[in-house]
Amino acid sequence: MARRFGVVTALVAVLVVGAPLPVGAARSRDAAAAWTRPVAGEVVRPFVAPPSRYGPGHRGVDLAAPPGTAVVAAGDGVVVFSGDVAGSLHVVVAHRDGLRTGYSFLSRIDVAVGEPVQRGTRVGTSGGAGDAHAAGVLHFSLRVGDNYVDPMVLFAPPDLAAIVHLAPPGGGEVGPVSAAREERIIAEGLFHSLTLPAWAKPDQTHDDGGLVGAVVDAFGALGGNAVDFARGFVDAGATALDKATRFVTWAGQQAGKLPVVGEVSEVAARLLQWARSRLHCTDDAPDADGTGGSGHALMVVAGINSAWDGQGNAVGLPTDSLHYDPSEVRSFSYDGSGAYRNPDTWNPLEAAANQLAEQLRTMEREHPGREVDLIAHSQGGVVVDLFLQRIYQSSDPSFPPLGTVISLSSPHRGAPLATAAQRVAGSASGRALLDHVGPTAGLPPRDAMSVRQLDERSPTMQSLWSKRLPYNVDYTSIGGLDDFVVPATQIDVPGGQRVLVDPSGVANDHTAITQDRRAMRAVRLALEGRPPPCVSLGEGLRGAVEPLLVTRLEQGVGRVGAGLGRGVDALTP
Repeated sequence: MARRFGVVTALVAVLVVGAPLPVGAARSRDAAAAWTRPVAGEVVRPFVAPPSRYGPGHRGVDLAAPPGTAVVAAGDGVVVFSGDVAGSLHVVVAHRDGLRTGYSFLSRIDVAVGEPVQRGTRVGTSGGAGDAHAAGVLHFSLRVGDNYVDPMVLFAPPDLAAIVHLAPPGGGEVGPVSAAREERIIAEGLFHSLTLPAWAKPDQTHDDGGLVGAVVDAFGALGGNAVDFARGFVDAGATALDKATRFVTWAGQQAGKLPVVGEVSEVAARLLQWARSRLHCTDDAPDADGTGGSGHALMVVAGINSAWDGQGNAVGLPTDSLHYDPSEVRSFSYDGSGAYRNPDTWNPLEAAANQLAEQLRTMEREHPGREVDLIAHSQGGVVVDLFLQRIYQSSDPSFPPLGTVISLSSPHRGAPLATAAQRVAGSASGRALLDHVGPTAGLPPRDAMSVRQLDERSPTMQSLWSKRLPYNVDYTSIGGLDDFVVPATQIDVPGGQRVLVDPSGVANDHTAITQDRRAMRAVRLALEGRPPPCVSLGEGLRGAVEPLLVTRLEQGVGRVGAGLGRGVDALTP
């Protein structure tokens, strides 16, 4: 109700002041001409706004629709999702002004992604069921960007649809999104719209015992059905699983300074994260074999201490296996024009992000409107992060349309090795050691600006995720299970997809990941907007434990090295 009131207030303010309405609002003065109900049935379950993105609620209305009822598009638009999510069929149509309508729990789908539809076009047939929705209803939803609002405002006089974007719930830009993002939003809506048991009511607190029941119920359901882990969690209540995940993460943060307790909490959070991934993943992921792909152009961004001679791509990525046209593959240059040397990667990361912006603008000038994917390795992922967070605007026509963004072993949360180096460099003896060992080991200088910025404690890393990802950006971060340069604890991108792979036959996953067969499978799935590869229980356990051990070891080495350096300094005349 508060959100609807905000929308109505915005409309009243425009009318009272006499400000001109946007074109979309002028077009929509006649509500009957703009929108139609997808089915004729009455509302049997109303919209209930969730208190937060992950809170309980009912993110749409249920309209009476006996099985076999034709379901039609509520307005003119383009189909942006059409398919199965968690065992039920859904269609999403994008309309003008950033509006998206959803048609859920269908028995049949009659439209495909990319197909234009008009008001009244048949999109499917009612009769599906699942997740607390019976076969006799159609679940109809409306979003502004990623924010759900009551879809019945479309049919109420005056028509609020064209002006709802004047005050979008939660704010933020509204732009086109990929089918993969639509699929994840649908899945989130399903998992958080379930009817809640008493222990999960919003007014309950963490110490009421209900949370423990949530975890026990979830794992108990898993044990009762070892063949299908995902179904066990759905049956137990995905809302409970989300509540448990958030609480365990919070507990880990609170107990992070206590020996063992913080680590156990983080492992538990990672296991719950793995369990959620089982709800939506791809079995038998196809190889990157030169078929499939996105059909876009590509910009490749290499990492720290890389060098590029102007030939091939700077990362050694098998772009032909990912079905890219060689003439449309570009390598980002840290020098700004063509080939670059190792020292060019040591400069401030913000400067590199600005260079990336200019080189993308060049691609747009050369091929206007051509969609561009970004694939980055190591430090290159942080360069992309800074570009997306501080420079990129989807409404800026000087940038090309962005396709899929993928990072490989990128320290989105900072690099523990960089943190350790900065700790050791706090003493004269430590600096002397690093200056001696670094060149021999082929490492960048310990005082390089980019190394200092990759320190987990640096202002750059602390402020990197102060904003959410742009709505139109679909980001997949892929990490190696045994990566000692960038442990997988550091690869999370808020709002993005996290994938762990285990490159075989190598001692260190960091460099191998750019050409590894398993990693390229995950890259292909991301480019095609499909769910990531399914991860087994064994790999899930390793992914929860091994990267954490590597991170703690590297952090411990930094602290010990810093202490020893100070001790040597104190004993040195």
